Amino acid sequence: MRPAEEEPYPRIDIPPTDDAERGSLARLVIVAAVGGALAGLVGGLFRLTLAAAEVLRTEVLVWTREEPALRWAIPVLLAAASVALARLIVRWAPEASGSGVQRVEANMRAEIGFARLRVLPAKFVGGLLSIGSGLALGREGPTVQMGAIIGSQAGRVAGVSEHDRRTLSAALAGAGLGVAFSAPVGGAIFVFEEVSRAFRTRLVIATLVGSATAVGVAIVIVGSEPVLPVGDLRSPALWTLAPFAVLGLLMGALGVAYNRLVIVMLDLMERIPTLPPEAKAAIVGGLVGLIGVLSPELIGGGEVTNESILLGRYSLGALAIILVVRWFLGPLSYSIGTVGGLFAPLLLIGAAVGSLFAGISNLVFPGPDLSPTAFAVVGMSAFFAAVVRSPLTAVVLIVEMTATTTLVVPMILAAALAVMIATMLHGPPVYDSLRARLRPAA
Repeated sequence: MRPAEEEPYPRIDIPPTDDAERGSLARLVIVAAVGGALAGLVGGLFRLTLAAAEVLRTEVLVWTREEPALRWAIPVLLAAASVALARLIVRWAPEASGSGVQRVEANMRAEIGFARLRVLPAKFVGGLLSIGSGLALGREGPTVQMGAIIGSQAGRVAGVSEHDRRTLSAALAGAGLGVAFSAPVGGAIFVFEEVSRAFRTRLVIATLVGSATAVGVAIVIVGSEPVLPVGDLRSPALWTLAPFAVLGLLMGALGVAYNRLVIVMLDLMERIPTLPPEAKAAIVGGLVGLIGVLSPELIGGGEVTNESILLGRYSLGALAIILVVRWFLGPLSYSIGTVGGLFAPLLLIGAAVGSLFAGISNLVFPGPDLSPTAFAVVGMSAFFAAVVRSPLTAVVLIVEMTATTTLVVPMILAAALAVMIATMLHGPPVYDSLRARLRPAA
């Protein structure tokens, strides 16, 4: 028996928290809650207006089919004008260009300053025009940056320290992601794993409070249904971990290729100096409008098409067409510098690859009968992990978006292998590459 005076472990003296620090933390939480409510309101209204814009775009395409003489002209001209106007707004607020996630990360690292307040309306209206017109961009980028702006401005008004202001900016950026995909936990983990790449008490508390408040408010506006419901899926058999692992390896290589394509498209667009940015945007917008006339499901953020993939409504040929078109359309849409994110488009590609993988495997090896839906779900998380290099965010985000937990084990495996391959191929994460391209705002 150990003597009474002997201590089994060294004692660690933790200094008590003083009243000033308690008050500072309490103020941080209150500001995060108020800012989260505002982020939920803005993000929820953004989702609502984008849904209305998609309905309007669909109605225009249906109407033009009934008027052959106008079939090609109206959608093309409307899309070209809308995208050109969206790019013109970016000239007024350059920080609104693109996704915005890379700017939030750069601000968290004190590489750039806080975005101006004018970026918030520019992000909202510019995103509505660019995504609503049919560009293959996601709503999550704008909501992330708008959340970050709300966080930094709330911190400024509350008079918090610069450190806490950056904390609020990052915390409410995650809240914005949670609102975009109805995924509060995924949005929070995104802050820790990708934006800050750290777990700190003040950041964790502010992020959780902000995300919970934001998504709670957004639910009142857009409802609580999951973004991509897949229904009840059976737990996969143990032997299917092998094909899921192969899918993860494939996604790792594809993620590196996709990231490089995004940067190549940005470089190519910059090498066309003879045209103003608005003219380039109008050309791409017109092309998107034309594709929409031919096949409406190929344009836009891709949520409706993604849901159809998960429900197994496409043949292998249709999936191949969707994959090829969207593989190039997403980076092309992003290259013109309008408002819009990368997450939703890459999730569609991941779902298409996963479903194709299962379908082709079933043709070659008809016995096992792999589930295209299960492989589409795992494909989304694995491709996200490979592109963004955030496997935990990928898994949790897709679990919340699909409201299913039966595929967690293969999702973890595929995401880990996708990140492994992408790292071995020396492909940088997409937001690291985009952050390196940032220039001071004009």
